Amino acid sequence: MSTLTCHQPQSTRWPLVFLAIFAGASGALCLGKVPAVLGILRSELGLTLVEASYLASAFNTLAILFSLFLGLLLTRWSGRQTGVVGLLVIVAGGALALPATGLAMMLLSRIVEGIGFLLVSVAMPAFIVAVTREEDKRLALSLWAVNLPLGAAAGMLLTPWLTAQGGWRLAWLILMALQLSALLLLLASLSADGLRLGTPQRAINVGHPLRQLTVLRQKALWRYGLAFTLYSLMLWALFVWLPTMLQGTPGIGQSQIALLSALAVVANIPGNLMGVWLLRRGVARDRLISWALSLMALCGMLAFWPGLSPWWAYGLCLVLSLSGGMAPPAILSSAQGVSQGPVQLAIVQGFFVQLANLGQLLGPLLLAALMTDNGQWGNARWLFLGCLLLAIGLYLWRRPLVVGQEPN
Repeated sequence: MSTLTCHQPQSTRWPLVFLAIFAGASGALCLGKVPAVLGILRSELGLTLVEASYLASAFNTLAILFSLFLGLLLTRWSGRQTGVVGLLVIVAGGALALPATGLAMMLLSRIVEGIGFLLVSVAMPAFIVAVTREEDKRLALSLWAVNLPLGAAAGMLLTPWLTAQGGWRLAWLILMALQLSALLLLLASLSADGLRLGTPQRAINVGHPLRQLTVLRQKALWRYGLAFTLYSLMLWALFVWLPTMLQGTPGIGQSQIALLSALAVVANIPGNLMGVWLLRRGVARDRLISWALSLMALCGMLAFWPGLSPWWAYGLCLVLSLSGGMAPPAILSSAQGVSQGPVQLAIVQGFFVQLANLGQLLGPLLLAALMTDNGQWGNARWLFLGCLLLAIGLYLWRRPLVVGQEPN
């Protein structure tokens, strides 16, 4: 059982839980907005393909390098305070892009936004735990998984439409307004995380900050982290290459390709909710993760099978996104079972973010490497076959989170 029992509310403050999810989703808008208008940015700012790839991969690189350690900030700040700072940094990063005329300022903007996004990502789970009673913590952390696909999909859908109305700078301003609204709502939720603004965290985070990293010694945590890597590898290999895969399909133009690609991201959200429901119904966490990863791999193998109709392939891609969405609630809710205090919870969330972004970086690269042989999409099925074997291996490697306390 978790020891996150300090300052526990007698009842769960669900409006604050959904506020935290909204804050996370508003930060995740940054994930979807640049890929959605990358072609326009290249044309207007005069970027080469390589320079555009820097903008696209900035978030992944930052997350891989720093997300694990940002959780240590909670030794000084509460989850709400860290989230407020993160959203403020995101808005500042977005503002830096407005006068951009080339790569340098745009890349700086993405780096600042990325730091803010990571702060929100590691802080909001601690905020959620602080405003929920013990019986609801796993459910609340499972619901937190919805924030990323919700924000990324909204960014992918809103940015092209807003850009068509008044240019990409208008899109940036509108998305910044949403992020600013989340910031103001967090500020308005005075002491919502159970701690006053001036109350130090030392009472609930005893010891040297680096000692909090001992939470990473648990083998089951690495298994869940690797499962997150595998999930994001398959999902983002699909998301990145789906628009290219759809090109040339009869009756589909560029606007339809953008819409179909965004719908594939949206399909992940009901999968998240299905995962939450199955966990509440008593489905074992490890079994749910193995189901999700195996279904993703099987759908990926079939979607890229040589000679398959493009529409059948797209349908399988939707099922891949939907079924894969069951994995994050199971993975993220495991953090509450291993964490002793908000700092360790933030470190675990940062660890998951780090490995998920490693998968986001590797997935498209591995699929592209398979394409270089003869340019046939059918080669991608071997990537998903390998993922299926790894998913089976992870399930066979299962261990309880804390012996005698957290069943699988």
